Amino acid sequence: MLKKIRVILLFAVVGTALAHAQSARNIQPTANQSPIPDNRELMLRAKSFYVHSDTFFMKREELESSLLGRKEFKDWDLQITNKMQQADLLVRVRRIPFTNHFTYTVTDRLTETIALAGTVDSLAGTVHGLIADEIIHKMKVMRATPPAAPTATTSPQTVAPKVAQIL
Repeated sequence: MLKKIRVILLFAVVGTALAHAQSARNIQPTANQSPIPDNRELMLRAKSFYVHSDTFFMKREELESSLLGRKEFKDWDLQITNKMQQADLLVRVRRIPFTNHFTYTVTDRLTETIALAGTVDSLAGTVHGLIADEIIHKMKVMRATPPAAPTATTSPQTVAPKVAQIL
């Protein structure tokens, strides 16, 4: 009889702990916690990448080399790491079976938010270059800063030479 009471008590304690853990996960963010940042913000703050390939048809080293070879990658001072825990963004490449379609995702490691995704079609081993091009192009769009607004002050000295050149 005592054994049955212990087992019932054990189940009650475990059930209460599990219910409490579940309710803690469902709590909405408070004023102290910020919501998940948007994709543009994730791209702006990212400084390091980790590349993972789930396909035999593209080695991760090929994509790493293609990304490192891009001018923008160097200009933005981005890095590639072999330690997933240190990377800001995780790049994962897959091949759809029996096709030449390769899908990729770029995921923020901390929030697990997919910031970029796409599909490329490739034959003859060009997939790494196509994926690198797409990632850089999409990052360019997200990292682009709006052009500076022209100043409203124009002095007569700067206008006169321009008028003389037109005439």
